[in-house]
Amino acid sequence: MRKELGLGLAIAVAVAAAGWAVRSAQAQTYYHYTCRNGATFELALFPDRRAAFVQLDGKSLRLPRFISVTGTRYRKSGVTLWIKGERATLRRAGKRTECKRQ
Repeated sequence: MRKELGLGLAIAVAVAAAGWAVRSAQAQTYYHYTCRNGATFELALFPDRRAAFVQLDGKSLRLPRFISVTGTRYRKSGVTLWIKGERATLRRAGKRTECKRQ
């Protein structure tokens, strides 16, 4: 009886963990952007984090979210990403380019 109870508990924990992992994977959103200057970048957003994760120029960046009157703005280490709908403005190294979600 104890062995069956232990096995049942182990199965229940495994199923719950698998369900949590599936929900976590579904909660993240990925986007691909193409910019006017030829740059491209990948963007990952997680609802429980106040940051954007960007893959740009072969580097991964975590850009914290900043307050914006319109759209959503992320900024760190000289890189600013401002998103409004399907469009984004990417600013880095003092240069600005317009981008569109694909």
